[in-house]
Amino acid sequence: MSGFVVLGTDTDAGKTSFSLLFLTAFSSDFAYWKPVETGASDSEKVRSLVPSAHVFDTLARFQEPVAPLLASRREGRPMPSVAMVAAAIPASTKPLLIETFGGPFSPFDESSLQLDLVKRLNLPAVLVGSSSVGAVGRGVGMLHALEIGGITPAAFVLLGSRDEFAEEQLARHGAGIPVVSLTMPEVTWTAESLLVAVSQQHENLVTLKGRLESRPLDSLRDLPARDARVIWHPYTPLQGADAPLPVVAAEAEFLILADGRRLIDGISSWWTVLHGHAQPEILRAIAQAAGRLDHVQFAGLTHPHAVEVAERLLSFMPWSVGGRVFYSDNGSTAVEVALKMAYQFWCHRGESGRRLFVGFEHGYHGDTFGAMAISRDPVFFGRFEPLLFESRLVPVDANALDEMLTRNAGCVSAVIIEPLVQGAGGMLMHGPETLRDLFDVSRRHGVLFIADEVMTGFGRTGSRFAFEQAGIAPDLVCVAKGLTGGVLPMSATLASPAIVAEFETPDRTRTFFHGHSFTASPIACAAASASLNLLADGSWKAQVDRIRQHFTSQLQPLANRPGVKDVRFRGLIAAIELDAPGGYLSDRGAALRRTCLEHGVMLRPLGNVLYSMPPLCTSNESLERITEAMTMAVMRHT
Repeated sequence: MSGFVVLGTDTDAGKTSFSLLFLTAFSSDFAYWKPVETGASDSEKVRSLVPSAHVFDTLARFQEPVAPLLASRREGRPMPSVAMVAAAIPASTKPLLIETFGGPFSPFDESSLQLDLVKRLNLPAVLVGSSSVGAVGRGVGMLHALEIGGITPAAFVLLGSRDEFAEEQLARHGAGIPVVSLTMPEVTWTAESLLVAVSQQHENLVTLKGRLESRPLDSLRDLPARDARVIWHPYTPLQGADAPLPVVAAEAEFLILADGRRLIDGISSWWTVLHGHAQPEILRAIAQAAGRLDHVQFAGLTHPHAVEVAERLLSFMPWSVGGRVFYSDNGSTAVEVALKMAYQFWCHRGESGRRLFVGFEHGYHGDTFGAMAISRDPVFFGRFEPLLFESRLVPVDANALDEMLTRNAGCVSAVIIEPLVQGAGGMLMHGPETLRDLFDVSRRHGVLFIADEVMTGFGRTGSRFAFEQAGIAPDLVCVAKGLTGGVLPMSATLASPAIVAEFETPDRTRTFFHGHSFTASPIACAAASASLNLLADGSWKAQVDRIRQHFTSQLQPLANRPGVKDVRFRGLIAAIELDAPGGYLSDRGAALRRTCLEHGVMLRPLGNVLYSMPPLCTSNESLERITEAMTMAVMRHT
């Protein structure tokens, strides 16, 4: 165990008193560090009253006994950042007892709460509260707030006169967290009185120490081996693949591994995590929704968040009024819904012979059968070719599409494309002009146009939706991944007024018979609503520009390196294609991934294509590490 963090329900909860008791009992096993202090020094108090304890010097000390951020302003000295404190953790041969100040939700620096530091430290936590009147309310409130913030303490310590009722209620309402009562010395605090207090409650202290020692991530050391016996991972062979990395937490752009390493999530966890991991607004929305309405069938019932999200999504569309939103579970199902709607649209018009769909070479729309049929990648879906319905694939070229639609006049239901960026096909890119030409050809032939914005939606390409850059109005739009900020599975198919009109009839035989048990999950809709709120002020555009400019300046020079076939950018996406055989099956992919991991960056190359698509929150420092890792990987493997 590398230590634990002491938190308080509030400013005067007794964190230092607890630290004195614990260190008196276990000074040979633990060292003490309080990173930031104001007023009288708690570090000096520990040195004085527990002379056998090893006490590390504080990182930042302010004279005035007020909140550290306020003290720093008054003294004209900056507070150290969360990153600075995390980097300054003493190199101790003993586990550290790290004492915080105030409460977990106290301001830390100008942009962070102390909770952000606690999450960054990624250590077990002990929550200390006074046993005085109000202990239950304070304790339960803080435990629930910490839970929403992603922290589950190893134990709750009630400090002061023992209150068995408070113990009982905290144990009942505190999410199963063990409650330990400790009393303080009955006389003036001295080293001797502390020893007496410790001897009188030695059993409780040992129980607490055992609880802390059972909390470390040591229990996860065998997780890869256990995983190998029971898990079948996506897009991964059952033999020969690298062992999966055990992830125990995530925040902002970081994935935290069981061994304490912090990897930069350079691909937004498969293109889903839009704003960053553990985004507070989204987590709060989920917690509030879960406590109010966990689930309800969506056939014949509705709820506020579902309506709110649909209204917001439709407000982004180029249709004035009359569109509808059909919810489903993931990108593949959003595409399946679009395909079924498109075909049924023609059936309602008496043209049931329009059974053909047209996709584009290197396109990828998901792994369900309809999605496979319009993608037809031989590596992903070749085995299932006999089971797929008929479709046609053409290059991303207006003339090729025009020729195909001319040859199949009256037979085509819809054209479907990933606008501007073909993701799984290798981050292949085309311009808004090309997209506009493809749309115009479809319109000229009277064929429906489906925009698969599962990956490209919500700002990834520099506009809210990629199709906006071409100034077109698709008939159907599929969204997923970033819809909930990447926190929960949810998707939607947006239908234009023209599509909706063919279904607006009391004739029940024309019903769109499709649905999922978790359609419009109230909790997922709450997450989506919070995510859309975060996009409302448009600040995401500056973040995309910042990321794009960094990628372009740092990675474009690689285009001139031998062995590099192409370097391309779109929005916050950067892709480097190596001139290597094998495409998606190229051995270069695993080698590139390993090199990036050595540099603390998690990327998942598409065979010979190394790419990054980080969350909007990614810091400049992390962007620098991503481009350094990508550059080193390319240099090593070309």
